[in-house]
Amino acid sequence: MEQAEQPTLRALVADRIAREGLDYLRRHLQVDERIGLNPEQLAAILGDYTALIVRSETKVTAPLIAAGKQLRIIARAGVGVDNIDLDAATRAGILVVNSPTGNIVAAAEHAIAMLLSLVRHIPTANAALKGGRWERSRYLGIEVRHKTLGIVGLGKVGAEVAKRAKGLEMRVIATDPFASPDLARSLGVELLSMDELLPQADFVTIHSSLTASTRGLIGERELALMKPQARIINCARGGIIDEAALLAALKEDRLAGAALDVFSSEPPGSDPVLVELLAHPRVIVTPHLGASTEEAQVMVALDVAEQVVSVLNGGTARGAVNAPLILPETLQALHPYMGLVEKMGRLYTQLHPGPLRHVELACSGEIASLDLRPLKVALIKGLLESISDAHVNMVNAPMIAKQWGLEVTERTSMAPEHYANLVTLRVSQDGTEHIIAGTITWDEERIVRVDGYATDFGPYGYILICHNLDRPGMIGRVGTILGNAGVNIRDMDVGPQGTNRNTMRPRGQALMVLSLDDAVPDWALDQIRATQDIFDLTMVKL
Repeated sequence: MEQAEQPTLRALVADRIAREGLDYLRRHLQVDERIGLNPEQLAAILGDYTALIVRSETKVTAPLIAAGKQLRIIARAGVGVDNIDLDAATRAGILVVNSPTGNIVAAAEHAIAMLLSLVRHIPTANAALKGGRWERSRYLGIEVRHKTLGIVGLGKVGAEVAKRAKGLEMRVIATDPFASPDLARSLGVELLSMDELLPQADFVTIHSSLTASTRGLIGERELALMKPQARIINCARGGIIDEAALLAALKEDRLAGAALDVFSSEPPGSDPVLVELLAHPRVIVTPHLGASTEEAQVMVALDVAEQVVSVLNGGTARGAVNAPLILPETLQALHPYMGLVEKMGRLYTQLHPGPLRHVELACSGEIASLDLRPLKVALIKGLLESISDAHVNMVNAPMIAKQWGLEVTERTSMAPEHYANLVTLRVSQDGTEHIIAGTITWDEERIVRVDGYATDFGPYGYILICHNLDRPGMIGRVGTILGNAGVNIRDMDVGPQGTNRNTMRPRGQALMVLSLDDAVPDWALDQIRATQDIFDLTMVKL
């Protein structure tokens, strides 16, 4: 049988990324680099691509996402993803990934550089001397040693800033509702509330992501809590500081200075608040340079390139933004079972078509101790892929399940059931419980139970499943018809009733499972159905 042509995997790079990342992409995919396109031009070509790679310059809006009919992944070469419409991407089933660790050190070092430049007047002193003015007395600075640094957001970047500040002999305090007390203790950092931190800090540095809850986090009220001689640094995201409130505090001498690398509008353009803020003599600015080191650009470009290639080839992404955050070691352990569980869901919907309301996923053995969300999502994908007109994938599967009224629960047991690891799908339908169980043996997916029958077959390709009397000659009858139809039997299994195929029992019914190289013609299926002692017949494609 002629194989269906596989779609070409094409990646569009819309913003400049390091050459190392481009080279990696080109070794695995067809890559086009189109820099500086406006939204209309980008939308006009995006439908031909399966991956889009951007930095912060390109705004990936809902209309642009709608134009990407074949998009499977959007990669942001950097940390922030506020230039990407995550809701629209999730609804479309497009995975969004970033590089949350590649520029951590670069961002932390830039924050420290901005702090030191601010207190030592380096930008203005540099400009004055280059302008021919020797003004030593005008640029009297202060030392940071023994001063208090307040960190807003003790994540990866905030933690690196804390380490460097401790090396400068600063007292470090932090506020972060999600920070671990153990992490703070290991860094020598005191955790406080925002209202406790602001009055104590000589310097406040922002290291939070921009979300609905952090937009305008530092506003008029918060700035009023700070010392008049305090200074604020923002190398995180524009919009976390209320820029109008910051400008007012500086103009009224309620704040000694500010160092800004990010802005609510980038580039700032003609916004009057930003124009005045950039021109203020006690404000130093850089054009979003926090991640702009050679090392960081190479790391983030390679990071997202590897994730794009992995996802497009059926693998996982370590920096997924709109999918559950799963530890890499968990994904590695569960990855073989994700494919198995997805096939179990597809097998079920072909064996038992009908409405789905409640499904149980049971796991026993070593995998039962892991975070099973990836398996639940894979099951939803398998169950709904054939009955939903939406493109169901690992990103939007939970959302689509909710729309269909499907609830998936899980049950776990550390005790193995016949196998080191076993995954079992249970569905109650019209008063009858249907069961499909599977495992991985010798790195191969196997289905080991279908309803009340013990089985052992691989969930691949065309599969003919027959319920028949357990008596001599049944395999021969079906095999003869398939031979006349020119259909080769690749593998076969006969499962007796009961969950243990090694137990002797009186003959009753059996489940015949034939793995085939090709689909069976309708006339041959009709002949098999008409064969005496065959009660049910289903042609499955996995």
